[in-house]
This record gives sequence, structure tokens and C-alpha cells, in this order.
Amino acid sequence: MSSNQKYRSATRYEPHQNRSKVQQYTPVVSGVLFLLIGVNYLSFAIKALSRGESFYFMVSLAIFALFVAAFVMLRKGIALEKIYRNATHAKAPKYPLKNIAGSLLAGASTLSALLGGYPLLSSLMLGGAVMLGWYLYFGPDPRKDKIAGYDNSRSAERIMKLLVQADADISAIKQSASRSQSTLIQTAMLQMAEAFEKIVKHIENEPDDYERARKYLVSYLGELRSMCETFIHLEQRGRSDEMRDSFLDTIDSSIDKLDRQYEKLLDEDMLGLDVKLSVMKKRLESEE
Repeated sequence: MSSNQKYRSATRYEPHQNRSKVQQYTPVVSGVLFLLIGVNYLSFAIKALSRGESFYFMVSLAIFALFVAAFVMLRKGIALEKIYRNATHAKAPKYPLKNIAGSLLAGASTLSALLGGYPLLSSLMLGGAVMLGWYLYFGPDPRKDKIAGYDNSRSAERIMKLLVQADADISAIKQSASRSQSTLIQTAMLQMAEAFEKIVKHIENEPDDYERARKYLVSYLGELRSMCETFIHLEQRGRSDEMRDSFLDTIDSSIDKLDRQYEKLLDEDMLGLDVKLSVMKKRLESEE
């Protein structure tokens, strides 16, 4: 498999930057039972507080917190695992959230047993059984990056991060456009976002062109995002009229520049393919 093919199937996977994708894969039902059980301990804590039993209040509240934390981590861990498994190449989740959630639930079970009067050994055995059952049901978290075989895994990670940030900037430009009171401004900003999206898509398919398109996605995109947000901020306060023509000229110039850069990338790819075809043709002829 060529480096292009490897990158083409790589997921732009950065959990802390890709919240929308995490939300998309977050399960609807999984873990809800744990949350309901935790709420029961919250009621115990409230009752203990009303009776002035500070120790039982603190322990019950701690158990409730453990159940809630296990619920949150389980759902996010499952979402990150789905993102990872749906990608041919991806970075593994940074933290084993499912395993951490299982450990929290095991701790909550142990504390619950102790609170109910069970001996320490029996309580620990119950916690261990909960952890074993958790592991058998949910399985381990992915821990190995799915980028093995790349010539330079650091370059692969750099490209993934660049594209994640580019997606975030493009989304911010679209959001700014949606807040504009002018159809003309909206159209111009959306056209610019579309021009950047074409370059992002090209890099996804042809990562070898990363260096040639990098300055457009790193420097220009970030600056244009900031300009759009500032203009919309002024527009909402009725102070954008004097900057309107200059802003539109800048947007139009950027669209023209991006379109020409995109065509240039395509032309260079065609030239590279032509060279490869010529070399292959000569090799085949020489072997006859």
C-alpha cells in the first residue's frame, strides 16, 4: 500500500478537538442503569444528612459521584472506541476511559458493600467480580495506534492535527456567516469556506501535497477566520458599513487565490502522474 493510500484512509482523530464526532458516536442507552443506581445513593445521602449522620452522608455522596463518573467515562470511552474502530488508520484514545469507568464502578460497589456491613474481604471480592464482569462485557480500550507501517508516523499525526484544526476554522467561518445580516456577506463567506474545504479534501486524498497547501490552511485560514468573526462582531453593533467593501474585496481575493491554488495542486498531480506513466511505459518496453 502506498503512503497516499495509507493517509487517505486515516481518520483525523483528536478527541479534544473533535467533540462533534464524539457526540455523534455517544451511545443513547449504555450506562443509564449505572446513573439510575447512583441516584439511589444520592437519596441515601440526603436522608443521612437530614438525620445528621455525616459519615453515611459523605460515603453515600462519594458512591453517587463514582457512579456518575463511571457513567460519563463509559459513554465517552465507547464513542472514542467507535471512532477508532471505524477508521482504517487512527490514533488510539489517549486514556483508557472504559477501563477507568469500570474501576470506578468496582470502587463504588466495594464502598457500597462496606456501607451495608459486609466484611472488607467480601467487599473487595465483590469489587473484583464487578471489574471482571465489566471487562468481559465491554472489553478493553484500544491502546495501539493504527498507523503502523508509515514511513513517518509523526508526519501522519501532524497532518491529522492540521486537518482537524482546518475543519474547526472552516466551521467557525460558516457559523459567522450564519450570523450575518447581509445575504451578500453570507454568500461570500460560505464560498470562501467551500474553497478551503476543497483544499482540505485534496490533502485528505493526496497527503503528499501537504507542504504545498500548508500555508493556506495554517496561516491564511486562521487569519481569515479571525477577520470574519471580527467583521460580524462589528456588524451586530452597526459599525461595519465603512469596512464592508474592503472586507468583501478581501474575501473575493482569497476565493480567487484559493481556487487558483486548488487548480495548481491538481495540475501538479496530473504532471506527477504523467511522469510516472512515462517511466512505467519505458520500463515495460525495456522488459519486452
